[in-house]
Amino acid sequence: MSRRWIAVLAVATALAVASPALAQVPAAVQEALLNYLTTIAPDFNSITVQAVKARLDSGEKTFILDVREESEFAAGRIAGAVNIPIRTLGRNLDRLPPKDAMIVVVCKSGMRAAYVTMTLNMLGWSNVKDMAFGMTEWEKQGFPVVK
Repeated sequence: MSRRWIAVLAVATALAVASPALAQVPAAVQEALLNYLTTIAPDFNSITVQAVKARLDSGEKTFILDVREESEFAAGRIAGAVNIPIRTLGRNLDRLPPKDAMIVVVCKSGMRAAYVTMTLNMLGWSNVKDMAFGMTEWEKQGFPVVK
């Protein structure tokens, strides 16, 4: 089963388990969450490593947000990437580009990137994609890594 379907099933399960708790969530928050879930892009807000590489090679303005821990980032990253570990994102939103800028979120496998992508979309960023299969796939393809 693909990682994307596992993530979708995890969200669905969490919503089912949290149904009683949803009754306590303000209506505006419930509406925003449900609206987000019903309008998810067909590609589930992801982008392939090949498409990211092509964007960077062509000079298309792309903000690479690496949400791995500092030690992971130091071990190898995409040139020009900005490191904001996932647990520090909330206090570093001011380091992100404008809400309409193209942001590609990167982690090791794509899971943390998917969480951050969903969160940024819910906070109003409109052009955010998680890099499918993360740095593992980037390196597997032999793309350049800065250390």
